[in-house]
Amino acid sequence: MRIVYLSEIETFIVDILAWVFFHLSIGFTFSRLSIQHFNPSKSWFQTKNWEKDGQIYQKLFKVKNWKKIIPSGAAIYKNAYEVKHLTEITIENINLWIRESCRSEVCHWLMMIPGGLFYLWNSVEVGRLMVVYAFANNIVPIIMQRYNRPRARKLLAQMEKKLALNDSPQFSYEYAGTEA
Repeated sequence: MRIVYLSEIETFIVDILAWVFFHLSIGFTFSRLSIQHFNPSKSWFQTKNWEKDGQIYQKLFKVKNWKKIIPSGAAIYKNAYEVKHLTEITIENINLWIRESCRSEVCHWLMMIPGGLFYLWNSVEVGRLMVVYAFANNIVPIIMQRYNRPRARKLLAQMEKKLALNDSPQFSYEYAGTEA
């Protein structure tokens, strides 16, 4: 429902500025939220059966072929977490990365919402394009998180199992029989 009428060039400039504003403000806000707000145990973040531990994304979208070339939006926010910060593979760091993947996923879902606001100053056709843009621009990082999180969880489970085995009490047996 268009309520603001601008020239085509003004609309184009407002569209660009609006998207920059929405992306940066939502990203900045999420980069400042405590990581404790993002609980990977919540059902929203659990891998669904149909996702087949994230492999559905590899099968459908060939995630391994392109995920390394997707830039991290966190790079523009001071002290924001990026996967490159995962320099040492420890249980604590993998847990942190899993939480960060939850933060990223929620952030990208929310970045789609402003797409509907573009109908306020664009034609219906351009408004639809803005919604498609919002979806296309954010579904890629969401797919990456949904693909990587089960892999990180599997690594974490392996590390925890190994730690549990190493920390379990060691029993020794000494033969206390009599010599013949």
